[in-house]
Amino acid sequence: MNLPSESRCAGQTTGFISQLVLLSIVFEIAGVSMSHDAFAEWPFERGDATASGVAHTQFPAEPKQLWRFEADESGFEATAVISQGKVYVGDFDGTFYALHLNDGSEIWKKKFENSGFLSAAAIVEGRVYVGDYNGVVRCLNSENGDELWRHQARGECYAGPNVLPNRVLVTTEAGELLSLDPNSGKVQWRFEIEAPLRCWPTVVDGSVLLAGCDSRLHAVDPQTGKEINGVDLDGQTGATPARWRKSVFFGTVSGTFYRIQGTEIIWQYRDDERLQQIFSAALDQRAVVYSNKAKRVYALDPISGEPKWQFPVRTSVESAPVIVGDTVYFGTKRGRLYGLDVATGKERWQFEAGGGFVASPAVSDGRLIVGNTDGNLYCFGQN
Repeated sequence: MNLPSESRCAGQTTGFISQLVLLSIVFEIAGVSMSHDAFAEWPFERGDATASGVAHTQFPAEPKQLWRFEADESGFEATAVISQGKVYVGDFDGTFYALHLNDGSEIWKKKFENSGFLSAAAIVEGRVYVGDYNGVVRCLNSENGDELWRHQARGECYAGPNVLPNRVLVTTEAGELLSLDPNSGKVQWRFEIEAPLRCWPTVVDGSVLLAGCDSRLHAVDPQTGKEINGVDLDGQTGATPARWRKSVFFGTVSGTFYRIQGTEIIWQYRDDERLQQIFSAALDQRAVVYSNKAKRVYALDPISGEPKWQFPVRTSVESAPVIVGDTVYFGTKRGRLYGLDVATGKERWQFEAGGGFVASPAVSDGRLIVGNTDGNLYCFGQN
């Protein structure tokens, strides 16, 4: 398939994203889970437009390794994205890959000099948007990897882009939130804080929400780039706000986990014995699940904030969890993958891979994809 013209692509992107956001809001308001056919793909860093970390696909209770792809003398810290049976991911030495989801065979790869990818891409209507650790944001043709445009930001990109109608949103280590034209890469507006921005920009009720390293949750108008309001936090954060029922859920480096709606803190939870940096959460109506550097995975009730369970591990868990059916999956810095029961926290599955998992799993079409620092990209599913 050839890349659409700029005008046609912009129109298609608008329709795709508008439908995605509208459907997700409808399901959230109804308080029910989406069918596995509703959002079977994984086009963004945390899966969908809500940054929920929830996969809507069928998955086996005891997944098996289906294939393994090995990068050339490199490793993976970026989370993969998946669309139309293809996996897109970059390694930390500057090579970006497109692979077949069914067998891991290579479709194309592009080497970018003086580059490296630590964050996920976004794949929308034939275009791949991705930033690197030198602050270069690229738009690639998903069919062949050809670079369509690039923009040099002022700081490194540690979170993937979000794509809205007629704009690509990117955060940087220089404290920028950039709105870029999806067809040209030109800056539409720039919002800045005096501290790094490392979170994915989540959109709730017409505002872009940013959890910043300035200890504040910022709400920004996506049309103008002006700050609308904000909430002061107890510490810095780079965690992505996950959206559910008009609230966002995230934690700080001070070890506090928040539920915030508008400018109101609905609840906050602290494990006073283990106050450590918290990573991005996965949540639905059953539980909000997150990990931290204190060798724990936590599940809280999303309504009340009351703890449901804790799962101890032997090392830091920086691989943000994802929920697939009744199981939550994540990896550890020591190279082990776990699957836990969402309701109880009981271990259901584990896989020893070696290396270390910093990337989070991506799930689509009954397959779970995750890469480790040894340069292996794994696929699990049903034989």
